[in-house]
Amino acid sequence: MDEIKRLNLSFNLQRKNDRIAYNIIRSKRQKTAYIIKAVLAYEGVTQEERELIRIKRAFREVIKEMKLTADKHCDFAEESQIPDEVFQIFDSI
Repeated sequence: MDEIKRLNLSFNLQRKNDRIAYNIIRSKRQKTAYIIKAVLAYEGVTQEERELIRIKRAFREVIKEMKLTADKHCDFAEESQIPDEVFQIFDSI
């Protein structure tokens, strides 16, 4: 059961923001789902952004493995072929 974790939160109801947040969370039926959505929205992490980060990471790995370098005009310094996996990544988008 290590995949399910619990967090206990404390609210100081004398502080205005704590009181507002507490009342909002308390009013929700599915508190965990609400908290997850709220945190991700606050952090600016959307599904599209997560996918973009994943694609960038994969693309960086491919470029690193190919040892590609480009000059300031983005002309590749040496000829090499881009592997089909890179195009498959873009096709899957």
